[in-house]
Amino acid sequence: MEGKKKITWSHIELLVTAIADIINNKDVKYDTIIALGRGGLIPGAMLSYKLDIKNLQNFGINTRHDDGKYLETLIYQKPSAITGNVLVVDDINDSGKTFESINSLINTEYPNVDELLYCSLTTRHNTTFNENTISGEIINTSDWLVFPWDK
Repeated sequence: MEGKKKITWSHIELLVTAIADIINNKDVKYDTIIALGRGGLIPGAMLSYKLDIKNLQNFGINTRHDDGKYLETLIYQKPSAITGNVLVVDDINDSGKTFESINSLINTEYPNVDELLYCSLTTRHNTTFNENTISGEIINTSDWLVFPWDK
């Protein structure tokens, strides 16, 4: 990790708008947003308003240690039911471990999901998870991103 880069609220709004525009141009109507706690909760809520998707649920997952290194995937809250076309939202698609874990769990435990689309505000250029994803921006730095809600 090189350093820290603070992300502003105005930049978050631009990224959420860019993602919403991409989704609005797809031929798919999404039924549910799954916001990954904690980093995806605020972007998930922002997208739910922009896209008028009222079914917003939390999927509690942690794939990091406090020092930012991957440890293991811990699930601490799952939605009771997920059906239809689903957006999975997080703040960053970093290593890809979180999206990989969620993808495996949803495909195993929620058989009534028709389509999954993974959305992140930012994506590291070297992530390992690129399956059906969209991002507000691709980043080429190893800086630790500090989102406004990380304070």
